[in-house]
Amino acid sequence: MAVSGLVLLAILKPAIPESKAVLLKLLAIAVFGIVGTQVSYLVAIQYSNAPTATLLQFLFLPMVAVYEALTGTIRWSGRWSVTILFAVVGTLLLIGVFSGTGSFGILINPISLIAGLLAAASAAYYSLASRSIVRAKGSWWLLTWSFVVGAVLTFPFGIQSLFRHGSPSDFISGISIAALVAFVVIFGTILAFGLYLSGLRYLPATEMGVIASLEPIAASVAAFVFLGNILNPIQYLGGSIIILAVIMVASKTADTGPRDKIRPHGNIQE
Repeated sequence: MAVSGLVLLAILKPAIPESKAVLLKLLAIAVFGIVGTQVSYLVAIQYSNAPTATLLQFLFLPMVAVYEALTGTIRWSGRWSVTILFAVVGTLLLIGVFSGTGSFGILINPISLIAGLLAAASAAYYSLASRSIVRAKGSWWLLTWSFVVGAVLTFPFGIQSLFRHGSPSDFISGISIAALVAFVVIFGTILAFGLYLSGLRYLPATEMGVIASLEPIAASVAAFVFLGNILNPIQYLGGSIIILAVIMVASKTADTGPRDKIRPHGNIQE
């Protein structure tokens, strides 16, 4: 987050928050949203495993859907129920919760459960709370300052970890590590969060959440290309179900509620 924030600051030179209200909202989104979801997700992985943490974090989608249905942002229907169900079940199958023999692969304990639910709540919060400030100030403005705030909060822990990390044994290893860090900064942090927040400018958070369920598919493709991991038939089924859910979202634009005023064009900064 520190590197990402500095890069965006240097490129975009965003305006400083002009009022106390905007500053407070920015701090809340940065602390409880951006930082909260990353830290709690990693804690969930540490005390359980990646499939468990991913599944628990993905509970943000029904949280967001219920909230937007109650507030009238989306018009709920049976088709929405099927769409959310497809997204959740597809993710459950694709991330390998079920092995080829059908055994259940979820590892739940009190710490991982709490951390996973906090990750879901944090993701739901920043998805919902970001929309108004994204439309007023721009997604990249919000992201830049959120990363800066997050970097300040996590910097002491990052420095501590950096000092415990051994130096690369040779020049090639150092270049490899630098390239991997750059990849995570650009694609895994700046573009991942930036494009998601940009989508919130035009779509309800529920629709963006379903579309974001394509993430496990991208991860599976990357694991196949770079690591040689082979999916089993159940995982292929899960990916197909997710794609079907996204197609259902893409064909539902008429179901946007009357209170969800989507602006057809962004401002020039966006």
